[in-house]
Amino acid sequence: MKKYFFITAVVITAISACTENLDVKLPNSDKKIVIEGVIENGKVAEVIITRTIPLFSTISGTTATDFYVLDAKVYVSNGIITDTLSLAIDSSSSLGVVYKGSTILGVSGQNYSLNVVAADGAIYKATTSIPYPVALDSVWWKAQPPEDTLGFANAHLTDPSGLGNNYRWYAKRPTKDRRYIAPYGATFDDKFINGKSFEFAYTKGYDPTDNTNSALNDTDTERNYYRKSDTIYIKFCAIDRASKDFYTTFEAALSSNGNPFASPTTILGNIDNGALGSWSGMGAYYDTIMPTP
Repeated sequence: MKKYFFITAVVITAISACTENLDVKLPNSDKKIVIEGVIENGKVAEVIITRTIPLFSTISGTTATDFYVLDAKVYVSNGIITDTLSLAIDSSSSLGVVYKGSTILGVSGQNYSLNVVAADGAIYKATTSIPYPVALDSVWWKAQPPEDTLGFANAHLTDPSGLGNNYRWYAKRPTKDRRYIAPYGATFDDKFINGKSFEFAYTKGYDPTDNTNSALNDTDTERNYYRKSDTIYIKFCAIDRASKDFYTTFEAALSSNGNPFASPTTILGNIDNGALGSWSGMGAYYDTIMPTP
């Protein structure tokens, strides 16, 4: 306690001794393009494009045109065909406004290039591939003691032999969630599980873009838990290494947000020309956890 008191006293003395008025000019960071694109086996490409909000600007002073990029030209190619994506309103997307493809459906094992041309002429490119889906052996709901009606979504996975498999878990309740949600820690690789068979569980994720289904609407007892009566749709995705690195570094940065003692985290995206974000191929496997009697 004496050490802490001494340090505090020194700081207070130093502050009180300063009589000069300081005029500190804080820098305003430049807006950057953020590109979040996904192409999944059996589905068309979807790309959301936004701009970052400057660090010292106010949210209330930001308009939709400041945030959304609605005038870009977006192209996806499989090396043979080029699909021109069109802007669409989609309530199941994270922000409701998305560029969607129409002619190319994702195929596992194929490569896809993304080409975004901004209104100012800047060009942003990235490539990805869709891995082959890896099926879950089984999925089920399991109570978390001492609760008997609240629990987690569980799964059994047999990882194929050979290092290099990367995964991302999503889930949604069909009557309560408007889209598939990835809970914290939803992305992992097979560094320690290569070729092994094991069980794992995930908590209920929350959609930060949906005000009607936020953590604030759950009681403390229910938070992070699924109900025994919930139907849970599972989307288990095989992803490439670049996508895995993006999602894990993004979660690390998100978890340290607001912590002044946390080490800064660089989010690893795969979009060139200084854009933030990721262009990800996903080999998706779907399953369902039915309500437990």
